Amino acid sequence: MSVWEPLTDTVGVYRTESYPVHEDALRLAEFAHIRPSDRVLDLGTGNGILAVYALALHGGTYTGIDLDEDALSLAKQSAERNGQAITFLQSTVESASDRLGHGSFDRILMNPPYYTSGNVGRNALARHADGTLLEKWCRAAFQLLNNGGTLTLCYPAEQLAVLFRVLDRNRLSPKRIALLFSDETARLALVEAKKLGGDGVKITKA
Repeated sequence: MSVWEPLTDTVGVYRTESYPVHEDALRLAEFAHIRPSDRVLDLGTGNGILAVYALALHGGTYTGIDLDEDALSLAKQSAERNGQAITFLQSTVESASDRLGHGSFDRILMNPPYYTSGNVGRNALARHADGTLLEKWCRAAFQLLNNGGTLTLCYPAEQLAVLFRVLDRNRLSPKRIALLFSDETARLALVEAKKLGGDGVKITKA
């Protein structure tokens, strides 16, 4: 059963036990640099929280893709209730560039699959995986972004070395990083990476 979760005074999303509202997604949307003229893809959109919230904050033209029909149904219902024009499509990450077009987007948002030893429960395999899936997602992002476009994502801070290796292999250069802390330890990194970008990165505390 779905429950309506307000995100601001004007927009919200439908959530379920399988697709809850996580603070990480909200912080990621807030971290993103998006202009009203940007074409934005939410890669692995789930219940659409990133697209819904980012559109409310920044504007832009949004598309969200996911393989899960139930998640897409929630996303579509949320956008309709919000009065937002967001296109949600069922697609695998691997086939997204063939379907949507190479270089079709200025910005990509994603909360990618990752694995930590604490992942348990029904959604562990759906939401968390090893580096081979991260590789596929970053490869797709490179194909879908135009030259100079940016990928904005979140990833466990303890696994940044893994993320940096994958980004480098796919010619995506980290340009901005903000760290979210639990006590004295960084638990999550918000990362903006530029397609075919050069050296130099700005690191801040979120």
